[in-house]
Amino acid sequence: MLKAQEREPFPKLLGITCDEVKEGYARCKMVVTEKMLNIFGSAHGGAVFSLLDESFQLACNSHGKVAVALNLSITYVKGALPGDILISEVVEKSRTNRTAVYDASVKNGEGELVATGQALAYRKKEAPEFLR
Repeated sequence: MLKAQEREPFPKLLGITCDEVKEGYARCKMVVTEKMLNIFGSAHGGAVFSLLDESFQLACNSHGKVAVALNLSITYVKGALPGDILISEVVEKSRTNRTAVYDASVKNGEGELVATGQALAYRKKEAPEFLR
């Protein structure tokens, strides 16, 4: 899973790296850069969302079946500034043959909650091509 993630161009663009993936769980991180800022000088919500979405993608595909997002809801709690390290964790809460539900969080390097989220994945029957 991690080798496939390392080849993805979009996470590379944002400097997202992932250091742990196991069944139903993933953890990724990124450093907030000047290019990620909004008009107020803090991390743009889209950058934070992208980090959470990358962790979600890995967690929901960790069972060896193709899984795609049906819904991802995020609540922003605290701003992040340039140089802040953001860490996203996604944990599976429920899984059936067709859907799976996840809780997600993004914290800064001090462990303060930056964003929280819930996600729903649709699970297909086939294995991802990179696992075949």
